[in-house]
Amino acid sequence: MRPPARVRRADADPEVSSGAMRRELRYALLGLGGGIILLPALVYLAGSTTLGPYEGGILPFLTKLYSDLAQLSPAALALVCGPYLLLQILRVASRPLRRPRR
Repeated sequence: MRPPARVRRADADPEVSSGAMRRELRYALLGLGGGIILLPALVYLAGSTTLGPYEGGILPFLTKLYSDLAQLSPAALALVCGPYLLLQILRVASRPLRRPRR
């Protein structure tokens, strides 16, 4: 009696392969990194351009943002997690347009 040509382990799900996990980690780091570093700077720049300077400059603005984030303020969470969530929404929305894998 010969063993099957290809034996699949129960935990070796192709949807959760190490390559897929690394890709998801890259997306998360890219999205959250942009939300923590880049987006607050852009918000400060846009706000100071349109509404006038923030009291004290960018440092008090970032201090307030990160303290609100530590307190899990919904607005701070939305700002920081927004780029990652937008990336995920775009990935899900574009999924039907992709060619199936072989």
